[in-house]
Amino acid sequence: MRNNLILLALLIVMAACETKKEAPKKETTFVKVKAKAVTLAMGQSELRYSGTIEAFQTIPLTFQSTGTVEQVLVQEGDVVRKGQLLAVVNKADNQSIYNSSLAMYQQAKDGYDRLKQVYDKGSLTEVKWVEMETNMKQAEAQLQIAKNNLDKCNLYAPASGVVGKRNIEPGQSSLSGLSPIELVKIEKVLVKIAVPENEIGKIKKGMKAGFLISALGNKSYEGVITHVGVVADRFSRTYEVKISVDNTSLEMKPGMVCDVNLQMEEGTHQLIVPYQAVTVDKAGKSYVWRIHPDNKTVERAEVTLGSIEQNGIVVLSGLVSNDRVVVEGKEKLSDDSLINVSYQL
Repeated sequence: MRNNLILLALLIVMAACETKKEAPKKETTFVKVKAKAVTLAMGQSELRYSGTIEAFQTIPLTFQSTGTVEQVLVQEGDVVRKGQLLAVVNKADNQSIYNSSLAMYQQAKDGYDRLKQVYDKGSLTEVKWVEMETNMKQAEAQLQIAKNNLDKCNLYAPASGVVGKRNIEPGQSSLSGLSPIELVKIEKVLVKIAVPENEIGKIKKGMKAGFLISALGNKSYEGVITHVGVVADRFSRTYEVKISVDNTSLEMKPGMVCDVNLQMEEGTHQLIVPYQAVTVDKAGKSYVWRIHPDNKTVERAEVTLGSIEQNGIVVLSGLVSNDRVVVEGKEKLSDDSLINVSYQL
């Protein structure tokens, strides 16, 4: 009996000792990250774009007479002067009408000249003379109409320029549906560029622009901005900008590609973050992971981005100078995550 009591006492003591043992501590998890300080740098002094040469003016021509095309006297690339004959439609019908009208006019004029002498002598009544004048005017009008219709068989250049397109061949109908010949004015040309919405505010009419054309041996040119678009393209969200350039040598051709640079008047200081620091969420919002001053935790900071520079991305809002942001290891982070950080230079 006594032995049983002693055993019971020992069990009670052991149980009491077990309850006094401390629960094991939960292990703290740190996320290893690399970080970098936001830098304050001088803004880009020039902007670069890819551009395309366009004609200063395009003039689509059309025949004014229906019929079969007999001659096309120019080729694409030909330089033409104002009033030059470019193409001819079959004239047979209009020529026949003109010849008849000319004969009637000559007959009316002969009669007019004879009777005028009689009228001047007072030997012809006023009624007869008025009738003769009317006949003469009608013959003149018919001849002029026939001459105009005959002239319409010829297609002339309305202005000096270069043949940009030739869409007609002899034997085809003059009403083929396409402009038979298209003239382009390229004594001046336009360089068209597409500017992102975050840069369009920097570009103004009258600014100078330089560009190189690889097709012409990287020859350099300079022009002036004459058009700045005000409506963004619905798909690319870019704005159309056009640069006017003298091209009296006609060496620049529509369709040539060029590298354009726009010199900014004055650089400004702006915040730059590394490309790797920026994340875009499903809603399209950009953010970075900013390290707290305690150097142990992070927070998500939404940012408004500007232009892409050689050393990073411009931040317009959301950060201040000397903020530190995570550039590696951000995939495992959430607000107030504990971090083990090392810094990049």
